[in-house]
Amino acid sequence: MLAEAGLAPDPHLRERPSTSAVIDDVLQQAPKFRRASLVVKSDEPDAGTVSPTMMRRPRVQAGWPRVLFRLAVWFSAVFYLFLLNLFDTLLLRTDAPYRARRLRQMFEWMGGSAIKFGQQLALRIDLLPYAYAHELSKLLDKVKPFKTARAIRMIERSLNQDGSNQAVLRDGRVRTMDDVFSSFDPVPIGSGSVACVYQAVLRKTGERVAVKVRRPGIGKTFAADCRALGWVLRLLEGLTFLRGGLTANLVTEFRDILMDELDFKQEARSAELFGRGLRKAGIDAVRAPHVHVGMSSEDVLVMEYVTGIFMTEILDAVENGNKRVLDLMDRFEIEPKRLASLLLRTNHFCMFENLVFHCDPHPANILVRPGNEIVLLDFGSCGSYTEGERHIWRQLVQAHHRQDVAQMAQAALLLIEPLPPIHRDAFTKEVEKVFWQDLYAFRSKHSQWWERTSARIWISFMQLSRRYSIPMNFNTLRMIRSTLLYETVAARLRPDISSYHEHNVYSRDAGKRARKRFWRGVRRTLFRGPDPRLWLRVEQVQRMTMRALDLGQRLMDFNPVRYLALVGKAVFFFSQMVTLFFWIGIPTVGLALGLEFCLWMKTELPVTGTRLDELLARISLLDQKSFFGILTVIVSSQLWEVFAGIVALLSLRRVAGRLRDPEVD
Repeated sequence: MLAEAGLAPDPHLRERPSTSAVIDDVLQQAPKFRRASLVVKSDEPDAGTVSPTMMRRPRVQAGWPRVLFRLAVWFSAVFYLFLLNLFDTLLLRTDAPYRARRLRQMFEWMGGSAIKFGQQLALRIDLLPYAYAHELSKLLDKVKPFKTARAIRMIERSLNQDGSNQAVLRDGRVRTMDDVFSSFDPVPIGSGSVACVYQAVLRKTGERVAVKVRRPGIGKTFAADCRALGWVLRLLEGLTFLRGGLTANLVTEFRDILMDELDFKQEARSAELFGRGLRKAGIDAVRAPHVHVGMSSEDVLVMEYVTGIFMTEILDAVENGNKRVLDLMDRFEIEPKRLASLLLRTNHFCMFENLVFHCDPHPANILVRPGNEIVLLDFGSCGSYTEGERHIWRQLVQAHHRQDVAQMAQAALLLIEPLPPIHRDAFTKEVEKVFWQDLYAFRSKHSQWWERTSARIWISFMQLSRRYSIPMNFNTLRMIRSTLLYETVAARLRPDISSYHEHNVYSRDAGKRARKRFWRGVRRTLFRGPDPRLWLRVEQVQRMTMRALDLGQRLMDFNPVRYLALVGKAVFFFSQMVTLFFWIGIPTVGLALGLEFCLWMKTELPVTGTRLDELLARISLLDQKSFFGILTVIVSSQLWEVFAGIVALLSLRRVAGRLRDPEVD
């Protein structure tokens, strides 16, 4: 950690290995860097083209040779790791730290998206043994850096570009590092999977800044990994190991997420919007670092140099009793319980109010300053909630408060709609079982900290989705991931914390903000008059009203539906039904009465030599030759069915002909 005020420096990732040097000394001892040429071969295929700022996005493509190479790297690494683990098993060697170190080295050797995958595994201490999680956490900020000379060339190229990434001259000459920075440390203070971070001092203001430089070629590596993943998934679908169409959008969405992390302009914008939303809401305990947009580009990001203690160190102090960090926390009044509450309330604020939310709030991206001030770092992965998604999350929280598991399951299903053809009832019942287990653990006083988070819910939910072959869009996965990380860090800081209780506290604060906005609007309307924009809405309402009246008048004057004609056709239809009843009913009843009279008079029934003889024979065999018995025999005979069918067909033809008549009032 940084010796200045006993705090650790954080530009974006972590501090340098040396923990005893003072930042001023580090900057003074930084060797003079050589001026680098402005012209450098770009890794991007369209670096020489000029496009409008808002239209330009990183467009990185990888040819099939690079894709084949990445496939070979992935398969060889997995096969090599399998052989080594098999060899350890045969030798009965079960050293967890040794295996964890080997796994971390394998991810580093693979590079690209493999490091991103290892970073996510490092956070899942509820799934992996602690030795593995601790070793893989080194992938967050201790990846092998690239050459500083290359970083300097990229920085100088960025300093001489305008908003559309076109090279320009400043005051008739090329601007160099000496013109912008009075000091620049060539040793990176942080090295991640996407970028390296350096510390520097601005010449004009003397402000300390962190300079984040994107790794050369990382875009093509990500693109190759995505394309290779697409090949593998299509092969699995072709071999019917996966259902066809299940992974249609998976590769595209995964590529978009990785490419977003490469665009430092988008990262700067996300940090700006995140911090502005917190300030407008009056939340001063959480913020984002200030970004110098004028000095930043797609490859280079210049931001405020923030000092503090990383959340990784605080978690280590809380869980393992690191005395040095605990003393610093006492000195600067840093309270783990307060930090846990702030993290959960920040998550709820971003979920229900803020424009953007941080998708990757893992401990290495959270810095804590004196007085429990939280600074979130690395806004390369951000997302936004739609109003529909916010409504679903509100339903989920409210249903949990009411202990309504059925409603919780229905809200969870809404997050993954539209659903493919599945047995919805069976899937819903299994989802309800997951939520019941969560409710039991939440209400119990003896649950472990990880049982009091939503981790088990969403992990089980995603396992069910895979079993039922239900694809989940990446925005939903990012929302779930963000919630998991906030809750996991908060629960490790304070094992007895309740996310739902913190949501109630947040709701009260949000209600106060809403009340303040309401009365502010009322006072503004009373003392300053209505907002001029209100008259635009009044005018729109007026136009809509006039339009509705006009349409109503036209409907009445030129109604294409002739109601009188329809009424006439309806009367004709019912009259035909009555006629049909009489045409069938009267002859049937008359025949039944005549036969009953003949039997009562003991008159011998005639023999005709037709199907009528069969009917008369059935009537003669009746035990009680009553009217209803004779009527039942007549109605059940084939002769009557033919007669009734002919009469009904003729009536229906009359009805059909009438319905085809023109509608004339």
